[in-house]
Amino acid sequence: MLFQYEPELDAFLEFLIWRFSIWVDKPTPGIALMNLRYRDERAVEIRENVRTGLEGPGLTVAQKMWYCIAAVGGQYIWARLQSFSAFRRWGDSEQRPLARRVWGLMQRIEGLYKAASFGNLLLFLYTGRYRNLIERALRARLVYESPNMNRAVSFEYLNRQLVWNEFSEMLLLLLPLLNSSTVKSVLHPFSKNKSSSSTEDDSTCPICRASPTTPYLALPCQHRYCYYCLRTRCAAAPSFRCSRCSEPVVAMQRHGSIVEHKTHNQ
Repeated sequence: MLFQYEPELDAFLEFLIWRFSIWVDKPTPGIALMNLRYRDERAVEIRENVRTGLEGPGLTVAQKMWYCIAAVGGQYIWARLQSFSAFRRWGDSEQRPLARRVWGLMQRIEGLYKAASFGNLLLFLYTGRYRNLIERALRARLVYESPNMNRAVSFEYLNRQLVWNEFSEMLLLLLPLLNSSTVKSVLHPFSKNKSSSSTEDDSTCPICRASPTTPYLALPCQHRYCYYCLRTRCAAAPSFRCSRCSEPVVAMQRHGSIVEHKTHNQ
């Protein structure tokens, strides 16, 4: 469901960012970290009294509305049109020339937009005025908000994040190497033994806690397990110990196989 409505979710998030930042004359969180704000470059060019680069009014209502239409609505319409054309396979339709022409036109528009964006990037690197085509079309320029900026950064959160990251990586490395039965035997050395185990415990597999459909005995202690539980544990750890008595398991035998063999001989 999220993949189906991904363009709508992206447009809604972009609208919320625009509504609580640009519309109320506040910078976005990323722009605020760089001490920047939007300025109406048209008003500055008319006044021609810019001295420090900080003067100038913010964006007008019309600029804010057009920014929302272009950045939010334009991106949403284009993303939905691309997904719809790809789902309808307009580019592969040989019997519908109109759909194929629309698909070719979309490819040309996308190519022209990428070329114009690349040209705007080169101009931005040279002049430092407008980051993208929307800002260039609206004459909305990013300038410093204040001449002084406090760059004191607290590294407490960064250090905590690094510690938790290293700790989680260490756990991911060590946990697969630990044997759960060995840990249980170390923590509870006198919890259970072979002589004091109850009938209910003997009838269930000590690993999955279920009644074994294919019961097998661990030798030499002869405690009953599921075949798959015992087989996987023995294959994973050659020094596997019984989960009930902590005795090393050297072999495994199907439960009742000797009795069945004697009955067959009779």
